[in-house]
Amino acid sequence: LEANPAILSWFAKWLLPFLVGDVSLTSRGEDDPRGGGVLVHRCRVLEGSGCKGVCAKMCKVPTQRFFAEQWGVPLEMSPNFETGECQLIFGKEPLPIEEDPAIPPGCLSRCPVSALMENTDVDKC
Repeated sequence: LEANPAILSWFAKWLLPFLVGDVSLTSRGEDDPRGGGVLVHRCRVLEGSGCKGVCAKMCKVPTQRFFAEQWGVPLEMSPNFETGECQLIFGKEPLPIEEDPAIPPGCLSRCPVSALMENTDVDKC
């Protein structure tokens, strides 16, 4: 079972680019040199939407849930809203979305919903 994260990341390297853009294999993190990481260099979902809510609720959470439920492997996805990158780490339990430091509060400045909802009290993203 220990090989699953590394194997999944290898397959993701070949299967994900059509959906999210160029990717490269990484380790699981600075503290964990084992394979199992995938870096999406410029995520098409984030770049195309410009919206934190679309990223988190239409990509991050459903993808993490899919791998946990269908493959039995936890997946942590950490989008970087400054660079457009997204780090995937197979084999690492994700935090609940409301506790995830990768998801900043409020809307992104480039979010199209932000401009539409500017003078309202509605939580935009």
